[in-house]
Amino acid sequence: MRTLVFVPMFLIAVGFFAYNVGRLIQFLRLARPEKRWDQLGKRVWQTLVVAFGQQRILRDRGAGPIHAAIFWGFLILLSSAAESVLEGFHPRWSLSFLGPVYTVLTVLSDFFCAFVLLAVLGAAWRRWIQRVPRLQGPASEQRDAAIVLGLITIVVTALLLQNSTRIALGADHKWAFRPLALLISSLFAPTQQTYFLFEVAWWFHIGCILIFLNYLPFSKHLHVLTSVPNVFFSRLGPVHALEPLDFTREDLQTFGATDVEHLSWKSILDSYSCTHCGRCTSVCPANQTGKVLDPRAIVVAVRQRTLDRMPILLRQRRGSELTAEERAVLEKRLVGDYIPPEALWQCTTCGACMEECPVLIEHVPIIVELRRGLVMMEAQFPTELQAAYGNLETNATPWAFSAADRAAWAEGLPVKTLAEDSSDCELLFWVGCAGSYDQRAQQVARAIVRVLMTAGVRFRILGSEEHCTGDPARRTGNEYLADMLIRANVETLNRYRIRTILTMCPHCYNTLKNEYPRYGGAYEVYHHTQYFRRLIQEGRLPLHGDTVPTLLQTVVYHDSCYLGRYNGEYEAPRAILELLPGVQRREPEQAADRGFCCGAGGGRMFMEERVGKKVNLERTEQLLQTRAEVIAVNCPFCMTMLTDGVKALHKADSVRVRDLAELIAERLPASDPPSAAD
Repeated sequence: MRTLVFVPMFLIAVGFFAYNVGRLIQFLRLARPEKRWDQLGKRVWQTLVVAFGQQRILRDRGAGPIHAAIFWGFLILLSSAAESVLEGFHPRWSLSFLGPVYTVLTVLSDFFCAFVLLAVLGAAWRRWIQRVPRLQGPASEQRDAAIVLGLITIVVTALLLQNSTRIALGADHKWAFRPLALLISSLFAPTQQTYFLFEVAWWFHIGCILIFLNYLPFSKHLHVLTSVPNVFFSRLGPVHALEPLDFTREDLQTFGATDVEHLSWKSILDSYSCTHCGRCTSVCPANQTGKVLDPRAIVVAVRQRTLDRMPILLRQRRGSELTAEERAVLEKRLVGDYIPPEALWQCTTCGACMEECPVLIEHVPIIVELRRGLVMMEAQFPTELQAAYGNLETNATPWAFSAADRAAWAEGLPVKTLAEDSSDCELLFWVGCAGSYDQRAQQVARAIVRVLMTAGVRFRILGSEEHCTGDPARRTGNEYLADMLIRANVETLNRYRIRTILTMCPHCYNTLKNEYPRYGGAYEVYHHTQYFRRLIQEGRLPLHGDTVPTLLQTVVYHDSCYLGRYNGEYEAPRAILELLPGVQRREPEQAADRGFCCGAGGGRMFMEERVGKKVNLERTEQLLQTRAEVIAVNCPFCMTMLTDGVKALHKADSVRVRDLAELIAERLPASDPPSAAD
């Protein structure tokens, strides 16, 4: 009788599940294609570490072990689910043919039943008793979480009861060993009532598994199915490098994304895989300072728009007549009806959301693609960017300065341009727009020159031939303008046969290193902190010990997002501070890969901050809590934002903001360094 009932039920459940999963896959095929099948070995390793090893999950010491226990328990208990299916087809079928392996599986399954139950209790406690803020979503999400946790509880409890009564009946499979179930089995006698209880437990176990399976495609817990593939297909290498647009393609009709079908299929898979855990939002500097931006909400909105729009597009492509309601859905806008436009412009592209996401969702590329659609397809962007775009077009810098004055900062220094002398050039110093025009950043550029000359490095600059790297234009969605700037720079660099570049700006560093190779510009790129650490370690910089008594300083280092999270460089700046005489380094609470943005990235340097608390003030307050005398930075944008923060908090008299290059330069001998030509 069990088999007669189970087999059709199983086939119907599996068929319904396959149909709904097939629809979700069809939606992926409607999105923009993108190559994600390369470097299979690295992808498999990343999946083992991040997905199965729960690397990102365990960053959170509270929720991490809870979720890891549920996930690992889910994997182990798959064998029990498979065995229940086999028993549904025939009562005596099992996995016992695996021999000793089956013994290991049964022991693990037994203990993980207890672990999962404890983890479910912990998850429920955090959500409804402790009320962790990031878990307090709308009522629908709370209901969804309750359903899933309830189903997991029933599945695991029923399995324990099933195995315990099986043992009491003396009917356990060969090679099975279930210590916990054996202990519980002492509560039952080998009677007809126990057999009835076994059957009830078996049906509850397999029934709830099939219900859970078919609930997933309609739930936020769809990530149970998609998170592992999402990690496998996540970006390798420089994960924050943006995909360029090929403007030479005649079939390119849409620039950026104005709706979900213009996003890549990986972005749609990201939306399927969102766990709604809120970790991304909890670390977002814009959200944490009272802005509209909510990275989780953006990903959730992409999924909702996909589920609303894609079925209608499928019907339309098949030639079906659309109803008035369906046409009304198509006329809605992803940005506007689902995502507030202002949220996109509040993003600093710091990457904190992507750093914390346990399933490697790529929030920033989605935001930039939507910005591209707004800028290039609809000409909708903050008014402040109009001036920056105009300056980039005419002067190759986001500020209203003449390109002819790009090398004026070096007046009085023996610095040569490549146009003046391109022979015997060991290194190109890429000064950048801030170093060329911003008065405070110019001081950093001059300090870098002094360090290079003291070390005897043969370097040149481009001067008026240097253009903005294109980073501000790219991150704000003006890809056409960025493309123009990048190609001009690559042509210049390749004409001079440049091989090695030194930058003072992490934004220039990231773009030159990770994005220029797509345009034929492959160079060895160093940020100045990386290069100067090597010079110090090689003994090429004679740090002047006599000045140490007057330079005793407590220094707190601020991690720039584009050097840290974007390029994984946390050690070089700290190593410099450890090597500098007279420095006592302090760490802020939010540091390294958990660092807090200064607020200038993603083009925010050129936009006013009108909503909530200013990000730079929040970060400045965090750094001031260390009571350090000096805030050390490695980025001209961070320099500006934190200097403004110190002034706004009336701490300018007691706290200085200094670039690491300046801290090095003031510890060098006072004698004149050799000239650049030497």
